[in-house]
Amino acid sequence: MSLSLWLAAVMLNMISVLWLGFQGLQWLHDGHWTAQPPVMTWIRNVCPGLCTYMDNPHSWYGIAKLAHFLSAVPSGLALALIGIALGVLSVSVSDHRPLAPSVSRARSF
Repeated sequence: MSLSLWLAAVMLNMISVLWLGFQGLQWLHDGHWTAQPPVMTWIRNVCPGLCTYMDNPHSWYGIAKLAHFLSAVPSGLALALIGIALGVLSVSVSDHRPLAPSVSRARSF
């Protein structure tokens, strides 16, 4: 499981670096920064109920504000953040450090 999390993290971070690198290359060539589509354009068709909830929440107003903020995050940055989160999760799942040996008595010099 930790290997698959690590691979997903590496792939997402590579995609985000390539995406941002392509934008940087276009900027160097044209002198104009190409705007990334926000995350909301990707999830609008997947979960239409979330879109209506963010515009008109009936409760959990803080979650609606957080979802509205996160929906405006550029896609390249969102990919990098998700990749970093998966990398941290894979390290925490696969941390198998040996325990320190117990000391039974102190040595005298």
